[in-house]
Amino acid sequence: MRDLKRLLHPAHLWDLFVTSDPALGRLRQGARAVLGAGLAALIISQLARWLGEPPTVTMVGTMMGMMGSQLATEPDPRSQRRTTLLMALPATASLVLGTLTSRIPLLGAAAFAVTIFLATYARRFGPRGLALGMIGFFAFFNALFFHAQVAQLPALAGAALLALGIAYGVRFVLIPDRPSRELHRFLRTFRKTVAIVLWELRDVPERPRMTRSLQRRLHREQDRLNDSALAVEELLTRCQPALRLRIFDLELAVSRVIGAVQQVVESGALAPEARREIRQALAAARTFVRNGDPAARRLMQEHLEHVRSSVSDMPEDAPGRADARRLSNSISDLVEAAAQLPHEVPRLVPGQAAAAPAGARPPERPAKTGLHPATRQAIQVTVASVLAMVVGHALSADRWYWAVITTFVIFTRTRTLGDTLQRAWARVLGTVLGVVAGLLLAGLVSGHRTLELAGVFVCVFFGFYLIQISYAWMVFWFTTLICILYSLLGLFSPGLLYLRIEETVIGAGLGVLIAIILLPEGTTVHIHATARQVLAAVCDYLEEAVVNRSKDSDPDRLINTARTLDARLRDLRTAARPLNGRLVRFAPRTARTVHAVSELVLFVRHLALGKGVLQVNGETRELIREAGARLASNARALERALEKKEAPTLEPASPLLEKARKSLAGEETVRRGPASPPILLHWLARVDDTLHLIARTAGTFRGRPLPQRT
Repeated sequence: MRDLKRLLHPAHLWDLFVTSDPALGRLRQGARAVLGAGLAALIISQLARWLGEPPTVTMVGTMMGMMGSQLATEPDPRSQRRTTLLMALPATASLVLGTLTSRIPLLGAAAFAVTIFLATYARRFGPRGLALGMIGFFAFFNALFFHAQVAQLPALAGAALLALGIAYGVRFVLIPDRPSRELHRFLRTFRKTVAIVLWELRDVPERPRMTRSLQRRLHREQDRLNDSALAVEELLTRCQPALRLRIFDLELAVSRVIGAVQQVVESGALAPEARREIRQALAAARTFVRNGDPAARRLMQEHLEHVRSSVSDMPEDAPGRADARRLSNSISDLVEAAAQLPHEVPRLVPGQAAAAPAGARPPERPAKTGLHPATRQAIQVTVASVLAMVVGHALSADRWYWAVITTFVIFTRTRTLGDTLQRAWARVLGTVLGVVAGLLLAGLVSGHRTLELAGVFVCVFFGFYLIQISYAWMVFWFTTLICILYSLLGLFSPGLLYLRIEETVIGAGLGVLIAIILLPEGTTVHIHATARQVLAAVCDYLEEAVVNRSKDSDPDRLINTARTLDARLRDLRTAARPLNGRLVRFAPRTARTVHAVSELVLFVRHLALGKGVLQVNGETRELIREAGARLASNARALERALEKKEAPTLEPASPLLEKARKSLAGEETVRRGPASPPILLHWLARVDDTLHLIARTAGTFRGRPLPQRT
């Protein structure tokens, strides 16, 4: 009952809603699709009626207007404009090719296969290649789907060009991106994300033990926080280092609170009364972070004082006292960091250089076959599509292209076999549920033209609004749209919708089969490649934050290495997503590696940009730097070991860390705070232990035992 109340609290639900679409990007995406399709349908239908052209021209133009408003995804607005303008070339070429060749079945199939290969191969040229390839594929598909005639070619080409012009106006004039407003919204959303995390933590201290589900929940909240911080980071400019540092400090403070709460549950040393006070302190801290209420901050301090009072009779080295001190300090640090975060940010000056995206990837490495990933995938998609043409045509001579489009899209934005399996399942599931919903909805609106038109645009909006959340949801809404569209055109029949399910299953099944047997790229191979990138980023961060740390260190450079590390971890989580759930049993060692590498990043980030290096005497500083260099070398050795699949040899940093601990003098030994020398040494020791844990996992690849630590 308490969990239900926690989840259904109105303020919490509102925060979840706001943070689900931080800068209203998904809302704009859905609105652009509706407006692009609606304006194209309205304008082109009037022109088609005036020129005496059939509804096919309007349908093709509507689809081009809808797709043209979505496909340009480059980070630079100027590049987005160029890409949208360039869409006219592949769109008109594919329309012409599809219309001319569709009269001759074998020629049409061959032309479609060539189009599919080129559309997929173009992905090697980045977001622009992906966009141009997608619009080319869908233009050819529309020529087949709407049975375009040769005599209609001038009108079809004109409709496509006009629709893309409308899409351009919708995307960049009517509903443009506004980076300065987005930054403000993202910053507000980051605050609400911190509030969500604190709300989710409220009931944790009173739990009797740390279960796996509870650990997964804490990891989920950590990931939620990190993703929100990265989203803000990608909008910040180089001239905002102070704001970047404050966001980073607040993120680390929340991470320390999560760790402190977890420690309270794991040790069980605090009395129930103290745990209830912690719950109230977390609730008050959330209120302050969310609303900036000074009274909430005072209330939080009162509850923390009660927590400290509850352990005042314990010995200084008692676990309960240590837990209470750690949690009290971490919550106080969080509230202080939140108070330093501004509620308003200065508007970006036009032309101001933005920071390089934190998630920017290095150039993709060729697969083991020597082929570029896009080339490999183009071969897979083309072969699978040809098979889908044959099998789909055997099932239905009129609707075989449904199998082909399924085969094409399940390879879109995927890299590995696991990704393809997930996307194929989402396609089938969304289609089945969409057909069920479409049968019900079409039956309700059939014969009511206004309701049918409204239903079409509602489906368009939700399809694009939810695509970033779930591909299955997008398929669901577009399948429902097709059901209503058939009702609108007078072609609706349950048998036709059941055929769509069958063709979808054929396309998905053949796509997965080809992904398995033809030039496969295993999920575990990709995960280990991504894990190597994480280890390389760990090495860079250790060198910047520990080995080379000084008072003259560039804070912007330090933040950049930290955010690169975060982005690589996000890539690793994305790569490992196909192994979630029951599939983990097929690669348990890989799952352990992912978990250990994720823990390593968490510990490295707790080094707090190496501020503790500046707070120690010269002898200790040199020992810490030597230990940092050894840890960085170990991370590099692990990176090479994962690449060569062999047992690495690491040199422990624990002797150096122990010497550094003993060399602390005077105030250095008792100083508290997240950047204090004892805390820095603690996290460096955790990094050392985790590197050796990863090494033991990597050392089992060829059955060679890892040498024991000395």
